[in-house]
Amino acid sequence: MEIEFKLYGGKVKGKFLGPTEDKPNRHMYYIDGVRKTGVTTYCGIKDKSVGLVSWATEVYLNYLMECLPRGITEADIIVGWTKHQEHKVKAAAVGDEVHKWVEAYIGGLKPEMPEQREAQIGVTAFLEWEEANKVKFISSERVVYSKKHDYIGKMDIEAKVNGKLCLLDIKTSNGIYNEMYMQTAAYVMADQEESKRKYAGRWLIRLSKETEKEYVKRMELKNKNRVLRGKDPYNFPEYRVFEPKFLDEEPGNLKRDFAGFLAAKSLFEFDKQTGFWANKDE
Repeated sequence: MEIEFKLYGGKVKGKFLGPTEDKPNRHMYYIDGVRKTGVTTYCGIKDKSVGLVSWATEVYLNYLMECLPRGITEADIIVGWTKHQEHKVKAAAVGDEVHKWVEAYIGGLKPEMPEQREAQIGVTAFLEWEEANKVKFISSERVVYSKKHDYIGKMDIEAKVNGKLCLLDIKTSNGIYNEMYMQTAAYVMADQEESKRKYAGRWLIRLSKETEKEYVKRMELKNKNRVLRGKDPYNFPEYRVFEPKFLDEEPGNLKRDFAGFLAAKSLFEFDKQTGFWANKDE
């Protein structure tokens, strides 16, 4: 897939190379023939190792605990070692279904309701949120570029929410994380730079990766493991397929989050210039 676009009144010409059958992960931007780094890539410099290691070891632990009644074998230890990779591939089924439905709906199509119960709940919750907040969609998947800071990306959704211009960003995730704050701030600031329009705020729409049954099982295992370690069980929150969050309740949040993004961008560029892989081909 190849898409050409123009920004800043036609003065900036760009091209996006998207996924193809032989290159399913391709995601490349060019401005005036020069490849540019995307917002999500810059945000990726933020260290997530603590959470990821905790999650991977939890997946491993849960698998071994399930094997325990029949006796853990050497094969179980090897299989459990790679269980987190299997879970990563399976994840996002529910959220992806809702996300695809929402994209089609915003694009003016009339998508059929998903068959999965949790996905149906997510779609219904989205429509109820849309009606309650008087949402009017303007655009989706629109490329934005900052000439001042030289970064590029795609805004999920541009909309009027209760009559005010907002960015809507849909995330398939089991939580809302602060790198999402940086990412959405970067999109808003790039568009404001070009269009000179003022955004009233940013909405994060979180869609769950898992079914209610999977969530309950995961929480029960978490508490079982906590008790085994001598800790009190958590009172975990109720399962939610759909969770909207407005990020700009405080007027300084956008400025704060954009400063975080610029710091991540600077660190990414420092890493690229000085990291051990920078000269690996020499």
